[in-house]
Amino acid sequence: MIGFTYFLHKIVKWLATIALLTMMVLTFTDVNLRYWLGQPILGSNEMTEFLLGTIVFTGLVIVSGERSHVVVTLFEPFFMRKIPKLYIWLGIWTNLIGIIAVTFLITNYTQFMRTQGNETEIRGWDWWWLGTVLSVLSGFAILMAIRSINKPLENTMNDTSGGEDAKVKQGGAGHGAGGH
Repeated sequence: MIGFTYFLHKIVKWLATIALLTMMVLTFTDVNLRYWLGQPILGSNEMTEFLLGTIVFTGLVIVSGERSHVVVTLFEPFFMRKIPKLYIWLGIWTNLIGIIAVTFLITNYTQFMRTQGNETEIRGWDWWWLGTVLSVLSGFAILMAIRSINKPLENTMNDTSGGEDAKVKQGGAGHGAGGH
């Protein structure tokens, strides 16, 4: 499973990069065509919605594997002094349960959308296929979260300057760089 999750992590990062680049180019082109020629790209808002959903859920996979999700640190110093191991495990399991719940809800809603036959207004695309992509990405996020229980994937965004985040990592807190 370790080799698979590293491979999956790389693939999902590339998918996120391509989706973000596509969304940026689409938005830039659409705005310029609308402004200069009065001819926007037909259905660009729908395309942007699909790309944004893909970006958000690829991000879920990435941060789940790296354990670099946003954390609220209001009570963290207190809990790290009093119950450090329990605090870390509580965070890990809360994250995993949350991802499982999101996956369950999206999968059920996708099945509902498929039975309803809902389509986008302009392009006429079926909404269920986006839900399928998001459900698969959520499933990958579950795998990444399970993998990161023992050893998170390396986060390329980590603080290498020896700041607070690097000290937390070295201290074994297991939290990522995001949200501090």
